Amino acid sequence: MRCLVTGGGTGGHIYPAVAVAEALVRLVPRSRVLYVGTAQGMERELVPKEGLNFETIRSSGIRGKSLSSALRGIWAASLGVGDACRIIRSFKPDVVFGTGGYVSGPVMLAARIMAIPRAIQEQNVIPGKTNLVLSRFAHKVFVAWQESVEHFPRQAKVKVTGNPVRLNLLKPTGKDEARAALGLGGGPALLVLGGSRGARFLVDLALSLALEARFSGQMLLITGRDYYENAVAALGAVEQPGIGGAKSGNIILQPYVYNMEKAYRACDLVLARAGGMTLAEITALGLPSVIVPSPNVVANHQEYNARVLEAAGAAVVVREGPDTFKQVEESVRQILHDPERRAKMAGAAMGLGRPHAAEQIARELIALARGVR
Repeated sequence: MRCLVTGGGTGGHIYPAVAVAEALVRLVPRSRVLYVGTAQGMERELVPKEGLNFETIRSSGIRGKSLSSALRGIWAASLGVGDACRIIRSFKPDVVFGTGGYVSGPVMLAARIMAIPRAIQEQNVIPGKTNLVLSRFAHKVFVAWQESVEHFPRQAKVKVTGNPVRLNLLKPTGKDEARAALGLGGGPALLVLGGSRGARFLVDLALSLALEARFSGQMLLITGRDYYENAVAALGAVEQPGIGGAKSGNIILQPYVYNMEKAYRACDLVLARAGGMTLAEITALGLPSVIVPSPNVVANHQEYNARVLEAAGAAVVVREGPDTFKQVEESVRQILHDPERRAKMAGAAMGLGRPHAAEQIARELIALARGVR
C-alpha cells in the first residue's frame, strides 16, 4: 500500500500527519509513505527526523495577505497543483491524506484531479478554511471533537476520531527518569508550552511567575527558538550540558523539545495555548492544564478548543486581558499545590483523550485505499 500524506506550516499540522503515517506502517509493515510539504515550512526540518521520505511543492498562504501577496500566493498554489500532480504520477499513491496548512490545498486538489481516494483531518473545533473547502470533495473527514461536526457542509462525510498523537508520546516513561533527563528537581512541576513556534505571551507570563510571584515549584519553560535567548537573559540562566537548555534555580529553559513525552511525564500541570494538537496530547496523557487561548487566530478557534476542556473540568481557561497574569498565577499556584484537585482534573482530561486516534484513522485510510467508502 502507498500513502501520500501532507500538511505543514506548524507542528499542529505536521505531527498528526506523522502520527497517522507511523500507525499505517505498524498496521501494514510493507506500506510506503511519502510526505509532501514545502521547502519553507517546519515540515522540511521535522519530517526527515521521523524517518519519512519527503518531497516539496510550491505553495504559500493567501488568507490575511495584502493583495499583491495574495496574488503571489494564488500563483504559487497553482504551480503547487502541477508539482503535486507530478509527484502523484511518480509515487502512485493508493490514498492521499491531508492535515491542513496551505500545502494541503494543492496536494488534495491534485489528488481529486487524478481521482485518488482522499481524506483530511481537522485538529480544531472551528475548521480551517482550507479544510472546509477540501471537505466538499474529500471521501472522509476526520475531526477531533464532536463540536466540530456542525461546522462542516452537510455533504461532508465527517467522523469523530480525536486528534492523532504519536505512539512514542504514549510510551510509559518514569517521572524520575524524565525529570533527570530534563534537569528538573523534586516537587510539583509546571510545564509552560507555547506550541511548535513558541508563544511570546506565555513566555512573558512564565517570566513574570518566576520574577514577580516567587514561583515555588519546578518549571520547564519551552520558549520556542525565537524567544529563548531573551528568556535566558531575563532570568540570568546558565547553559547546562546534557539537557539542551539553560537553568536558573528551579527553572529549566529549552528552545524546543523533540522528545515531548519526557516533558509531559516530568510535569504535573501544563500552562499552554489551545492548539488542537497540544490539547490532544495533554488529554491523551491525562494532564491538568491552565489554558490561555491565543486571540490572534482565525475565528478565535483556540478559545472554542479550550472551552471543551473547561466544560469537562479538565482545564482552567484564562482569556488574555488586564488581569491575565493575576488569574494565571492564582490558578497555577492553587492547582500545582493541591494534589486532590490535580487528580480530579487529570481524570477529566483522560476522559476526553483519544490516544488511539492515529490507528483509527490509519484503518480508515486502509479501507479507503481498498475502495471501501
